Amino acid sequence: FRKKEPILGTVIVTDKCNLKCKHCSVNNLTAVIHPYKQIRSEMQQLYDMGVRILFFCGGETFLWKDGEKTIRDLVIEAKQMGCLIVNVVTNGTFPIDLPEADLILLSLDGNKERHNIICGDTYDTIMKNIQNATSDNICFYMAVNRINKNAIRDVCLTARDTKNVRAVSFNFHTPYPDTKELALSKGEK
Repeated sequence: FRKKEPILGTVIVTDKCNLKCKHCSVNNLTAVIHPYKQIRSEMQQLYDMGVRILFFCGGETFLWKDGEKTIRDLVIEAKQMGCLIVNVVTNGTFPIDLPEADLILLSLDGNKERHNIICGDTYDTIMKNIQNATSDNICFYMAVNRINKNAIRDVCLTARDTKNVRAVSFNFHTPYPDTKELALSKGEK
């Protein structure tokens, strides 16, 4: 268990995003969609380092495309390369047709009211996309902050009662310089 090599790695395919969530400071900084060759090289580098659990992140990952290649192609190639678990993070505003991913971590930041305060009027679109998803590999991924801290139970109940949702994951809001006011105090955590 004293392994020095990493087993988990992340490839950011783009920082381009179709949303402007209140708690996010890293979207659309450059709005670059990284080229396939660069991403494939990063995947190989991580694999060679020992990474076997790979996450694809953005921006919005479903915006990534290079020619005919899409996020699906990257997931399939990561599996073929030898990655044991391949996950994709998304805001859920695009159709979810990615059964090849082990897990799709989908940002749901509270009940409808609180989520929409944070991420704009997207809750209904996300829920429709979840219902129409082609696999049950979705995990809600909630960044807990001062706006939504009282909606954790709502997200858990929604996960329990929603087709295609397998799990829920929570993390505390990362206080970037322009989003410090959303961070929870030590006592609130």
